[in-house]
Amino acid sequence: MTLLLTHRDVERATDIKTQIDRIEQGLLEEARDAVELPPRLNLATTSGFFRVMPAVMRDSGLMGYKVFHGSVQHGVRYLIAVYDEKDGRLLSLMDAAYLTATRTGATTGVATKYMAPPEARTVGVIGSGLEATTNLQAVCAVRPIEAGKVFSPTQANREDFAARMREQLGIALSAVTTPEEAVSGVDIVVVATNTTGVGDLIAYRGKWMETGSHVNSIGSTGLQLREIDAETFQNAERIVVDSRVQMEGESGDLKAAMAAGTYDRAKVTELKEVVAGRAPGRSDSDEITLFKSVGTAIQDVAAGFAVYKEAVRQGLGQDVGEFLELKTF
Repeated sequence: MTLLLTHRDVERATDIKTQIDRIEQGLLEEARDAVELPPRLNLATTSGFFRVMPAVMRDSGLMGYKVFHGSVQHGVRYLIAVYDEKDGRLLSLMDAAYLTATRTGATTGVATKYMAPPEARTVGVIGSGLEATTNLQAVCAVRPIEAGKVFSPTQANREDFAARMREQLGIALSAVTTPEEAVSGVDIVVVATNTTGVGDLIAYRGKWMETGSHVNSIGSTGLQLREIDAETFQNAERIVVDSRVQMEGESGDLKAAMAAGTYDRAKVTELKEVVAGRAPGRSDSDEITLFKSVGTAIQDVAAGFAVYKEAVRQGLGQDVGEFLELKTF
C-alpha cells in the first residue's frame, strides 16, 4: 500500500521521543557509512526556491526524499516520500510542514543528550513558534528540565508560549522582555527563530555565552538569513553540526563567521561522530558548547518512517494502493 498522510494525520502520528530515537539510529547508520546522502539540490523559481533532499539508508532498508518550495513572502509547502529500499515500494507520501519542525526539534534533542551538562535543569528559549515548541519538547525529553525563560519580540506570543509549555511540559517557564534575560543563568539555550538577521535582528549574540552552557541554534538555512552572530562561533569551545558540507555552503550564520575569521574548523565535529562515540560532545562541566543545525535528508527519512509506522498502527491516512506502475525489462 501507499499511504497518503495529511498535516493533521502527521500531527496525530508524531511522538517526539520516538523521533529522537529514530534520528539517533539514523545518525549511527550514517556514521557506519551505510547511507547515501548527496548534497541537496537548490533551484531558483520565479517566486522563490525549489529544494530537493534525497537519502538512501541501506541498514534501515529505507530511502526517500523531502521536497519543499516557495518563499518567505508567500509561504512554503513540504512533502516527504518514504520508500522500501529493498523492493522499491512507495510506502508513504506525507505533508511535511509539521514533521520538518519535529524532526528539527528531535535532532536538537539528540545533540542536547550528548552535549548538555548532565545536571542541566534550566533552559532559555529565544522564539515562540512551532520550532521553538518542538525544540523545547525535545530538550525536556532528554534532560529533567525544571524551569526556564522565553523571549519573543511580541509580548502576546511569548506569554502564550510560556503558558502552553507550562501546561504541556510541567516546567516553570516565564516570559521575559529581552533575549539576553532569557539566556542569562541557564544551562541550555534554544535559539529557534525565523529572523532574517537584518540590522539588529540577529537573535542571539556570543557575548551572552556563559561558562558550562550548551547552545542550540536551528535557524539560518539560507545565505541571506542570520540567527546567531559571528562571536558565537568564536566563544564556543566545541561546535557540533549535523552536516559540515551543507552548513558551510548554505548557512548565513556560518558564512558570516567565516568572513569575520571567527570560525575555526578545528573546533567543529559532525553530530554523527559524537553519537557514534568517535568524538566527545562535551569534555567537562565548564565547557561552552554549540550545536548548529541546517537539517539533512537522513533526519527526514528516519522521522518520516516513524510517522508512517505510527499512522499504520492508528489507522490514519488514505491508502491509495500501488498506484506506481512497475515497468519490467
